[in-house]
Amino acid sequence: MKKPFTMIAALAVLGLAACSDYPVFSELGNSRLRVVIKGTFESNGPADWDLTSPLSLRDDSIDDKSGDTTVAPTEFMLDIAEMRLQGSGESDKFAFYRETYSVPLIDAEPFFDGSGVEFPCDDPYSNYQYTTLLVYIRKMIFNSATNWLFDYSSGTWVQQDEPDVIFREREVYGFDFNQLQYITFWDSLRTNSNDILHIFPLRVYFPPGGFVFDRRAPETVLEVRLVVKNFIKYFEHDYNSSGNYYVMHYWGLSDWLRDVKADDPVVGGNILAVARSYVPGRTAKIEGNATGNRFVIAIEESDTIDIYKITLPDRPDVSGDCEQPKPPTILDSNNIEAVLDYYIEYESYKKNLNGFITGCIDTGKYEELWDSYNSTVSNFRIPPLATISDSGGAYTITNVPVGKTYKVFVADSVFERGKLPAAYNSLGTVTFSGSDAGVSKSPSP
Repeated sequence: MKKPFTMIAALAVLGLAACSDYPVFSELGNSRLRVVIKGTFESNGPADWDLTSPLSLRDDSIDDKSGDTTVAPTEFMLDIAEMRLQGSGESDKFAFYRETYSVPLIDAEPFFDGSGVEFPCDDPYSNYQYTTLLVYIRKMIFNSATNWLFDYSSGTWVQQDEPDVIFREREVYGFDFNQLQYITFWDSLRTNSNDILHIFPLRVYFPPGGFVFDRRAPETVLEVRLVVKNFIKYFEHDYNSSGNYYVMHYWGLSDWLRDVKADDPVVGGNILAVARSYVPGRTAKIEGNATGNRFVIAIEESDTIDIYKITLPDRPDVSGDCEQPKPPTILDSNNIEAVLDYYIEYESYKKNLNGFITGCIDTGKYEELWDSYNSTVSNFRIPPLATISDSGGAYTITNVPVGKTYKVFVADSVFERGKLPAAYNSLGTVTFSGSDAGVSKSPSP
């Protein structure tokens, strides 16, 4: 009789513990939290892929090799090591399972159709307010990259083998542009740049109010959206290897927010993401009519539209005002003429650098301009609820948590590839009571 009694006592302890705010062995393996990752700006009903005219998606940072054929990518590869939730205290390792995704760039793919793909997880603490989701991204890869070697003797570019990278422990064609996203260009100007890493983890913020997991709900969905669909561009990356000068042309995330310029060594700060949560069966719909082919968003009444719109500032080095001169590059270290050319260019560089230091660094102007720029773009956020209206203006926002009032807005410009709305116009507000699950309502002015 002793063993059965001991087992009953142990189960009783687990039962009591399960009534607390702490997960106990993820309720013996049955997680009530489901993490869903989407590659869209929209929370539902995303616009179709538009990969026509890829030539128009070439970024203005391409300056060395400008005559190559631009072929649109067909596959996106994503490698995530783990996710953590963070509140006012330490982070909660609720999803420490590495997961990889190989996603074709088609509308029917769950990553891009609005339904999303799942990331394995356990239940986090219950009734604890989390403000941030930490996503540990290992790799982000598009195929259709090209690699070029500069032949100094002939003054021409010679195409090399198609670049490849290790993904899922095997070689695949493409370029891992995540290795260039670890810091922003502003970070690269700071003296502590070697201590900064933005993509491991990537900090994804919840809307004001955060995320509170209620383990009494039968299921909770944690939706994570990375803006990838229709938000890509073609870039150029310069590098030296074995004394030779190369450029890599690759597809990456659009630089709509943080502009990338020629010869920038890093392109960080352009992974735009948001996280939100809802309980299936406790949601409603917002529907109505607006101008056609525009993004429509909804935010909670206590939230402000200001963090979701932005007047994009010019980089301080765009107009020539405090533009830091770039050092020259040895195009072929094995060629004496190339080395001599480098030293001649380097003398000119030193002269320009002295003027830059005297006019911008010593006066503090350079630091002030860049800090102001970074402050503006760093405050931008992705709205938690978003869709796009059809050609006639009709829209529907789904999985809207009930028991709240929402402010609804429509973008003041039509949908464009590689860009997000910079401003919105109000469509009014809509209120859902706690008993309005399954109900559809339109905003009132």
